[in-house]
Amino acid sequence: MARRSDASLAALLLGQRLVANAAPPLKAAEFWPLLARVGDPGPLLGRTAAELTTVLQDAGLDDAALASRVAARFASATGVAFELERLEQSGIRVVTPFDAEYPARIRVRLGAGAPPLLHVVGDAGLLADPALGVVGPHEVDDAGEARSAAAATHATGLGWAVVSGFSPGVDRVAMAAALDAGGRALGFLADPLVAVVRAPELRGAITDRRLYLATPYPPAAPRTEAGALGRNRLIYASARVTFVVSSEVGSGGTWAGASEALRNGYGAVAAWTGPGAGPGNPELVAAGATPVSDVDALLPGDAEVEAGNGNGNSTEPA
Repeated sequence: MARRSDASLAALLLGQRLVANAAPPLKAAEFWPLLARVGDPGPLLGRTAAELTTVLQDAGLDDAALASRVAARFASATGVAFELERLEQSGIRVVTPFDAEYPARIRVRLGAGAPPLLHVVGDAGLLADPALGVVGPHEVDDAGEARSAAAATHATGLGWAVVSGFSPGVDRVAMAAALDAGGRALGFLADPLVAVVRAPELRGAITDRRLYLATPYPPAAPRTEAGALGRNRLIYASARVTFVVSSEVGSGGTWAGASEALRNGYGAVAAWTGPGAGPGNPELVAAGATPVSDVDALLPGDAEVEAGNGNGNSTEPA
């Protein structure tokens, strides 16, 4: 296991849910404001609660309770080290914003909503690819499946990767179509990562560096509806444009994710407006999504629109 920087280790200990700790982990809404005050969290390591109280006061945070919580979080370092080693034996890594592997595009687009940690498998270099997001419902008819696969195949033909959530229905159809066409896929999961990576049909694509999987949730955590909604924003933030195959109006994860992305500017959204679009798609267009009635016209043929590295030095507008 490669040695982490002190900043990465501190961030990991503050946000991890791998090892039980009496002090709750810092959520994004707590994590980023703390970093805004202290900058590099590495120097906080090894300090007592009293010392941390003074450090936080010097940084403009007069919060003894937070200092005690941070000290308690750091006390799990040994247990976390063992758990990280166990996870790495199955190919799972844990990255923080202080690691080069953390997706810069997600950090830029989500701001203080970006997850403090990601649990990942696969080649992080895929994050540099121009990517089409493809999203839609779990229950999808044959025409919707065909449309999802066509969009993924079209993107692959242009040299783009496909990013989705690996949920049943549209997500898996699109990711499978990209891989079957010899392309690359990225999946941001709400499902347990430890279970997904065991699938034999995925191991080859991971080994061939054509599949990258990530989740902000503990690798063994069961899927929840809230978790699925929370990870949706990672799809939009990672894609050059996200294609909504079909959605309902005012309900369902597809509607919620697309509406949030449009409202908060997480990334460009396109919505199918041809036959079988679903009642929510025209509403998404009214809210700012680009209407699409021909999958072949979904993307430009020139990948220079995605110039730069999504994992580092992106030149793409945030």
